[in-house]
Amino acid sequence: MVPGPSRLGRTRAGRASRLRGVSASALWWWPALLGVLAVTGCGAADGLRERPEHVVLIVVDTLRRDHLSIYGSELETPNIARLAARGVAIENALASFHQTTLSMGALFSGRTPSLESGDPERALARISPNWCGLARFRAEGAEEACVPERLFTLGELMREQGYWSAAVVANRLLFRPAGFDAGFDRWEEVGVADKASVLANPGLSANQRTGAHVNTAVRELLAERPDEPTFLYVHYMDVHDWNQRHMTYAESVEAVDRAIGELWGVLEAHGLWGDALIVLISDHGETLGEPHLLQSLPTHFGNPSFEPVLRVPLVVVGAEVEESDVPIRSEDVYHLLAELVGNGGSEERDLEADELFLTEAWYRTYRTGRWKSYWRRADGDFRLVDLSADPGETRDVAGAHPEVAAAHRQRMNVLTRQLAAPGAIVRDLTEWEREILSALGYLENTEKTNRAAGPGGASN
Repeated sequence: MVPGPSRLGRTRAGRASRLRGVSASALWWWPALLGVLAVTGCGAADGLRERPEHVVLIVVDTLRRDHLSIYGSELETPNIARLAARGVAIENALASFHQTTLSMGALFSGRTPSLESGDPERALARISPNWCGLARFRAEGAEEACVPERLFTLGELMREQGYWSAAVVANRLLFRPAGFDAGFDRWEEVGVADKASVLANPGLSANQRTGAHVNTAVRELLAERPDEPTFLYVHYMDVHDWNQRHMTYAESVEAVDRAIGELWGVLEAHGLWGDALIVLISDHGETLGEPHLLQSLPTHFGNPSFEPVLRVPLVVVGAEVEESDVPIRSEDVYHLLAELVGNGGSEERDLEADELFLTEAWYRTYRTGRWKSYWRRADGDFRLVDLSADPGETRDVAGAHPEVAAAHRQRMNVLTRQLAAPGAIVRDLTEWEREILSALGYLENTEKTNRAAGPGGASN
């Protein structure tokens, strides 16, 4: 990992992040994004305008970019459009992984998630202590939380900057003791919590973690908010649960837009609207039956991860943003927020600014510039697509561009080694972990698809 120059030429000695093994100087890749972000009204410290009084991070689980009116969809999503009208909707935002704990692990740590175990013959099982893909940061020989303690998380960063930090979270995979709650003064979990209820009715959670339930929890939490700068993180599950709630995907998007409209009223009532830095993003998208050159797993299981599960919305209010060819990934959002509240971000990097690398269970998927490749672990089958000419990812052009294919293979081998977690723990699921995954609809779908397709995957 090679550090790069500071955007602002400043250092911040003595930060808690240094004690936790993460450098806190400014972003190495910031010159590449210099044309992307400029702080207006609420900015970073050290000579720029004052930092934002409040910060609100809204994550809509499983929301595709192309199902919002601000990105050209015919769906009516007026409340998200209202938010974007106050700021900007970024076209080039990408999820760092196709699954919640890894993409949110990236957003909460600023690091690239990886399922690599250090064994070239296999990747770590997704259903293991490495759900967040951050096992390479765990203490040696220890089975730590999904987000290892060594990492300086988003909640800890905000607390260090003087924010009262609160969260309302409806995705069970992020519940305690996964480690996402580190640094938060209040961490509210919405949905069925007791084992007996989940075991008796795995689908019950979907009807107890709707946008209305999340907003009720936000309202109650903010009623107790102290009169001080606030960081609020809100995570909605309405779109993720479209199947379990017997809705179409489009209906679920419209439902969460209504919930977000209600949230605006709550934020306004508690003074978190006018002067706040607001970021809305999704953890990943969803496949809806699009044909590709390979058969992937359904919904958002990836393997390989095509663009519908990777291209996500990103709306920023409180910072002037210009579009760029350099994508903003989940892990970059961590650094963006750090920069805007005056922390400066971290110089440590795993990928170049325009790279995306997913170490999936059955595939290694790599994207840079116009090129994207999928390398199957079981038999070495390699495919390359040109996203500029073939945005639907339907044609293999590896034979026509052997030099690009060779460069991708070489780079993926390097990153596989660099991101591996040697000696990482892989174990069977506990009964409760199986219940959590079942309640989310993951377990049965994954096992069914594994039996049908096998580890090699099938081509169309």
